[in-house]
Amino acid sequence: MKIRALAVASAVAALCSFTPAAASAETGSGPGQAAVGPPLTVAAAELDKALTCTTDLRDATRDPVLLTPAFATDQQSFGWNYLRSLPAAGIPVCSLSFPDEGYGDLQIAAQYVVHAVRTMAADSGRQVVMMGHQHGPLDELWALTFWPDLPALVSDFISLATPYNGTDSARSGCDDAQECPPANWQIATGSKFLTALAARPLPDGPGYTSIYTQFDELIYPQPRASTLAGASNIAVQDICPLRPVEHFGILGDNVAYNIVLDALAHDGPAVQKRISKNLCFTTTMPQLRYTLESSITGFAYGLGVPQHFENDSVDAEPELASYAQ
Repeated sequence: MKIRALAVASAVAALCSFTPAAASAETGSGPGQAAVGPPLTVAAAELDKALTCTTDLRDATRDPVLLTPAFATDQQSFGWNYLRSLPAAGIPVCSLSFPDEGYGDLQIAAQYVVHAVRTMAADSGRQVVMMGHQHGPLDELWALTFWPDLPALVSDFISLATPYNGTDSARSGCDDAQECPPANWQIATGSKFLTALAARPLPDGPGYTSIYTQFDELIYPQPRASTLAGASNIAVQDICPLRPVEHFGILGDNVAYNIVLDALAHDGPAVQKRISKNLCFTTTMPQLRYTLESSITGFAYGLGVPQHFENDSVDAEPELASYAQ
């Protein structure tokens, strides 16, 4: 799809040519710091370990997609849906899986995104599509906003059920308990993290698409929670009124999937009028597969949630990094 060839070539060359320059680009240190943003404080080995890609990345004929999960591993969020459907459609895919499963500081998670996009662009020679579920796209948007070399490397930004304006569920939950994991504080309505993002315009270059459901039981109120200013904001119910899709079901829904495909197939974001109403007679996306392994993985995820709240909770939102203040 859209290839800003000169921008990609220039950015990738800057990242990959001559070893000292490449090191400066990755860490944000040295003379190039202003051009590439803050230094990455996560160890390079950890950044590499978190990223998994399909084998066709280096031979990509389409922009590869980076999948970023939230409160889960990449396999828990995408192993039964997009990690199957997109490769089957001939689209190279990479995914991130964070050591803290996305419960930690989203500012740190954004560093994994920065490294992933730079790696994917260099390996494929193409721009990258950012995509994710829930707060995964917030990690991606933070990276796009505060690392100025990234927008030229990204063709599309696609989100599913993302709380750009916060969710009242996290606000009330964290305030009532007076403690939460860092990410929960950051996705709560009125958080410092979201306020810092909202204070800055969307970086130029990528096409932005926010896909959501009006029946989201965790990210609400809708449509306010998932409306991203400057993006194409499309509810599943804009295509199929009263379609019974909730927060997790959107990951396997065929209407949501076709909105994603529309964004991937065209310059710019998805456009609602291009989505066929005939999809209302379908249910799940192609290649969707619930297996014993995915069921066990999902069960393990459910069991892990209380543990994260017990072990990872803090009594206040993490302070903003100096570069975001």
